[in-house]
Amino acid sequence: MNDSLRIMVAGGGTGGHVYPGIAIVEALAERARVDALFVGAQGGVEQGIFERAALAHSLLPGYGLRRASLARKLASPFTVGAGIVRASRLVASFRPDVVLGTGGFASATVVMASVLERVPRVLQEQNSVPGLTNRRLARWASLVLLGYEESRAWLPAGVPVRVVGNPIRKLSRATREEAAAYFKLDATRPVVLVIGGSRGAHSLNMAGADAARRSDAQFVILTGRADFAEAQKRAGDAARVRILEYLDDVHYAYSLADVAVARSGASSCFELALFGVPAIFVPYPYAADGHQESNAAPLEKAGAALVIRDAELTGERLVQALTGLIENAPLRAAMSKAMRAWSKPDAAASAAEAILEIAKKKETGVVTRAERAA
Repeated sequence: MNDSLRIMVAGGGTGGHVYPGIAIVEALAERARVDALFVGAQGGVEQGIFERAALAHSLLPGYGLRRASLARKLASPFTVGAGIVRASRLVASFRPDVVLGTGGFASATVVMASVLERVPRVLQEQNSVPGLTNRRLARWASLVLLGYEESRAWLPAGVPVRVVGNPIRKLSRATREEAAAYFKLDATRPVVLVIGGSRGAHSLNMAGADAARRSDAQFVILTGRADFAEAQKRAGDAARVRILEYLDDVHYAYSLADVAVARSGASSCFELALFGVPAIFVPYPYAADGHQESNAAPLEKAGAALVIRDAELTGERLVQALTGLIENAPLRAAMSKAMRAWSKPDAAASAAEAILEIAKKKETGVVTRAERAA
């Protein structure tokens, strides 16, 4: 493969569909000379992520269909068709050795274009219940990389699969003192992190702000843009509460948190596990196929996390759960140990090795079952 790789990484809609692709490219760059092009949908959250990280990228027009209007659903065959045409031009122009699809509209069109252009394609699935895009495209994949063993049951028989865990971006560790100084908080007092994912989470933001007002603990609350002002108003005491719309340096928050309150998207689960942060997960109740409940289930079973249903989440309920953890250091230590034991710190490296194998097969003329079917 001449120690070089051209890879097109397509996906978006949420940060959880974007960051694994970035993590895999980082791991690939440690093993080969990499030329990567990231592809997302216009107006998606991925656009801001690509721009902030200064990543080479291209944006395709399009949108997801799960909660689209009836008019958009009726127009979807034309939208997808047009997207595939534009994606095919992009693939033909960039000439990747491998296409990596991480889910979402852009992933669908680029992966379908790679079938037409006869480029090897790898799908990466973050959640325990694979998303609709990856379920539909799996039969044409050269390989599907899974975060959870439980995902296998959702894919067609015979699909080549490797369970590697969920690749997460490189996150350095800070000392507790360094992290406390970053937020201008007291390193000797307990800290609760409330984080709802790349778009924020209204119920978590409001319950977290209410809990911050009721509790003596320190809080770091990452709200997203929509709830920032309301959360500030609710939380009260600014001396021990830090409310931010977004945090690029999230490793400081993970390094400082004694307990996290979070949605159970795959990225949140694996990042918190890597840092060994005991968690209270509040699965998003409208997640496709209930995948956030399924994501949290193995961590709850392992004794690494508690789960509160979104419908039961209030500031008072959250304070009760947090108090039980903050005041019980041995329990938190046991949960932290279980979190680390469950984590998959080598996921990005394993994914990178698998992709390099696929690229090598292409170079040596080895044809996969997916290529024969295409």
